[in-house]
Amino acid sequence: MYIYKIVNLIKNYNVLNVIQDVSLEIKQGEMLGIIGKSGCGKTTLLKILGGILKPTSGSVFYQEENIYQYTNDKLEDYRRLSVGTIFQDYKLLDNISIRENIMLPAILNHDDIDFAIDKAEKTAKTLGIESKLDCYPYELSGGEKQRAAISRALMNDPKVILADEPTGNLDPRTTMEVIELLLEIKNTLKKTIIIVTHDMEIGNYCDDIIKMSQGKIVTDRKATRPLTF
Repeated sequence: MYIYKIVNLIKNYNVLNVIQDVSLEIKQGEMLGIIGKSGCGKTTLLKILGGILKPTSGSVFYQEENIYQYTNDKLEDYRRLSVGTIFQDYKLLDNISIRENIMLPAILNHDDIDFAIDKAEKTAKTLGIESKLDCYPYELSGGEKQRAAISRALMNDPKVILADEPTGNLDPRTTMEVIELLLEIKNTLKKTIIIVTHDMEIGNYCDDIIKMSQGKIVTDRKATRPLTF
């Protein structure tokens, strides 16, 4: 079963073709690696999947619905509830605690505050940072910050996790910890995870990969070595 179907996607900035006629199907429950050098269009593609950057033309079907034909309210619901995003630079707010950072999606969803606190604490415990909840982001290591960012991405129980260079600022050991954690989330919580990266080694841990160059998919999808934890 496919969770996304992308058809003839194009994204232009003035005369620059950032995404050029990309068509792609993404299976539900897989970890897909989108690999390529900086400037190849992979982050632009991720933003389009996330509903935050409208394509110039083409279609993005999520569970058989074209997200760019949604009303503004439904598109906002999609961004808030269907996808969770992880960033290279974490996007944590330094002036609030880790607990409050993790709670943000639930607060924006107007969830009950006690429910949000309880869920944030349970998610943090699952990801091994329960002892850091009263800390501020500047007090955490890079790996701990990324665990907090992953916790935040999981708060509204999205079906899809979009990860934009999630290990780009991490050392090799911490990189492996984060990849293993994402694999565990995929397998135990049954999430679809799409990772954008320039690191070919990360592709070895994905169920499938595509390679991009100059806005195009330049290699056929190829099954790689799947790992389970």
